[in-house]
Amino acid sequence: MSKLKYSVLGFLCSIMCSSAYAQVDLSFSNEQYQKALWMTTRFYGAQRMGEGVNWLVATHEANDVSNEIQFDRSKFVKGKSYLKDADGDYDLTGGWFDCGDFVLFGQTFFYSAYMLLLGYSAFPEGYPDFYSEDYHGYIDADDYTWEGKKGEPDGIPDILNEVKYATDYIMKAVRDNQTFYFQKGHGDQDHKVWCTSTVKSAIPASLGGESDGPRPIYKVSGKATAMASQASAALAVMARVYAKYDPDYAAACLEKAKVACEFVEKTEKGTTVGEPRGQSMWGMYIGGYYGVGDRYVHDMVTMYVELYKTTKDPEYLRKTEENCSWMDDKDEYNYDYTLCYDHREDLAAYAVASLGDESTYGAKALEILGFYVNSMYKPTSGYMLNKKGDSWGALRYPANQAFVYALYDKLMGVETFNPYTIASIEYILGRNGQNFSYVVGFGDKYPVWPHHRNAYRSDINDLNTKEEAAKLPALDKNNKFYQLGYLVGGSLDDGNYSDDVKSYSGTEGGIDYNAGLVGALGYINAKLNPIPQEETSVETFEREEISCVLSPNPVQDRLNVHFGKLLNEQVTVEVIDALGCVRLSKVVSGQSYCGLDCGGLEKGIYIVRVIAGSETFTNQFIKK
Repeated sequence: MSKLKYSVLGFLCSIMCSSAYAQVDLSFSNEQYQKALWMTTRFYGAQRMGEGVNWLVATHEANDVSNEIQFDRSKFVKGKSYLKDADGDYDLTGGWFDCGDFVLFGQTFFYSAYMLLLGYSAFPEGYPDFYSEDYHGYIDADDYTWEGKKGEPDGIPDILNEVKYATDYIMKAVRDNQTFYFQKGHGDQDHKVWCTSTVKSAIPASLGGESDGPRPIYKVSGKATAMASQASAALAVMARVYAKYDPDYAAACLEKAKVACEFVEKTEKGTTVGEPRGQSMWGMYIGGYYGVGDRYVHDMVTMYVELYKTTKDPEYLRKTEENCSWMDDKDEYNYDYTLCYDHREDLAAYAVASLGDESTYGAKALEILGFYVNSMYKPTSGYMLNKKGDSWGALRYPANQAFVYALYDKLMGVETFNPYTIASIEYILGRNGQNFSYVVGFGDKYPVWPHHRNAYRSDINDLNTKEEAAKLPALDKNNKFYQLGYLVGGSLDDGNYSDDVKSYSGTEGGIDYNAGLVGALGYINAKLNPIPQEETSVETFEREEISCVLSPNPVQDRLNVHFGKLLNEQVTVEVIDALGCVRLSKVVSGQSYCGLDCGGLEKGIYIVRVIAGSETFTNQFIKK
């Protein structure tokens, strides 16, 4: 089936469903959907470990640390955590912790990174630029609210700033084609002490810290097929979408995406058992706290599709189709569950379907995706998607299903809103029987006692008594960090919710919880608050004509000047100030872009002049 036929089907679908779609009444203003996306995206900045700025604890002073914690103040580094993560002399700092804990669990980390990038690649016009990668606007103003408008844009969509922190780490995790790092930290050790990540880093490794040496690092030389495939897919997408901002970084992502692919192909297939975990109320799980079962072929398909889209190498397309036989047997894809970190068939179906008639499985993949949204996920009454996974983190499932509906609509060319995505996301945001939002800080009623250690910026340790728990500062509007953007597990019981920091199954969230929600909000904002798009991918980046495209703009340090196509002749690139003086000059040849170090320029407006033979092109940028 060709892409053209997909569009025709989408047109027919929109006609048949127009009466239902016309009845979709949005519950919030356009700005509120934008605010919800801003909050749920910025949440990932509150999950950072390593050198990168974590806005939530950037200014935490650790002045009230429990005497019971073996805290070594000499090892405390304000605003930073887990700076010793390493395998010998191999640096492994960075990445996101999960939930309200401080372990990097690969089962959710690689999946979430890919999910977020998939959302951006599908709906780029839905993702704005409100703040900079280091959050200096919010931190300098000491105002972390949407209403304060203190974020300072840096010319890069916020979602890409957040995901770049993940891909920075993924490139470390993929050490070579025989070595893959899938977890940092030990879940049981991490749970022994309640405190902030910056304080925990200054306590012993036996309690989840690193004051006496690095915490446990887990690596494999095989049997990590699912996670390595997701890592490769995420890097392949990043290589496409980030090329306009930093071609060198995009190239590095693609190179490591290929290495991760080689790991998948050259090492033993399967899933790793990870670190040993003692028997407890959770039992034994693969990877310590998360299981992925023995499912991985779907991830390989997703990986090959994303590599093919980035490189256009037909070998990746051939390998895609070699691994698509599961699509021929309904029992293989009708898993009667829901998209989650442990079931990812939906992502593979969308990836192959997005190829259209480039793949012989394109039509079948679209049929499978249609089965998910029109049969497996569709409720028997109403529009709220509630195909349940389990009671723990119940709201991640309708959020993920809402995202799948959005992806399906994109392939079908449906221009109007589908009521299932809207109803599910609006339920999460507060359109329910109690008008209760399950996103911390959104709306008037939301969780003020979420299970997230950093959110309270408290190091009291003991939460076993009500008296100790009462010392936590509620995340209400009196707390300047209350707009956390954290989707808690929540409840499907029409807004009824137990707001108790110790009720983990409902009050805890995770990086995978937010991932589907962010993607669905990207879809909504692409229609309500579209951002004008320039060239956004490697497929469209090379243009026939010469041009002068600048990124990022405004710029702080490195400015990339894109010429639009590979130029064999010499090109002179100049930066000219307001007085007409040439401040920087560089000659290049055989390139499609040029990087300029603008860190030494004063703040102000400058002109870039590109001289290529007899032609001259100019553009303007702001140095901040």
